[in-house]
Amino acid sequence: MASPAATTPPASSAPEEFDPLVFWIKYRSQILMYLTMLVVALALYFTYWKIQQTARENSEAALAGAKTTGDYKKVADEYPKSAAAANALLLLADKLRAEGKLDESTAALKSFIERFPKHSLISGAYTSLAANQEAQGKLDDALVSYKKVTTNYPTSFSAAAAYIAQGRILDQQGKTEDARHAYETVMTQFAESPFRDEAMAMMRKAKK
Repeated sequence: MASPAATTPPASSAPEEFDPLVFWIKYRSQILMYLTMLVVALALYFTYWKIQQTARENSEAALAGAKTTGDYKKVADEYPKSAAAANALLLLADKLRAEGKLDESTAALKSFIERFPKHSLISGAYTSLAANQEAQGKLDDALVSYKKVTTNYPTSFSAAAAYIAQGRILDQQGKTEDARHAYETVMTQFAESPFRDEAMAMMRKAKK
């Protein structure tokens, strides 16, 4: 029989008790460093958010008060990446077109397209650009722009109008069959669109 002195007591399987004071003393510098980093990050985020909010409010106020082409240009220049700048460029292009300044209107539209390629009104911008080119007799350029609408944004609100415009230009160029195809596309793909009746009327003229 083994003597009591020779018997080894079994090791305890109980986990060591967590002592927050010991943990704090051991990792105090790391904890303070991470807390400081967190505070700085939150401060930077709040500052950025506040700057963005202020800029957005200022840009919207500037756009609301804009009346002249100079006002719209100022909004677009001072807040170049804002939603207000996008709207200002579209309004500027429309106002310049109404004043007969088609080159300047086109420049505003091209600026919008370059700066806001993912904007929800991008197809409308291309359609307006094409309309300017068509009004200036630049039919080949206009045709390219209209085709960009129907190719890149085939389900957009501008696609049906762009197809009709393509048909009109192709008919002027003597490409009657291509014109008819454009009108037929509107009649089949946009059967519920108000442009359907216009396409039918244009197609009848193309046949003649």
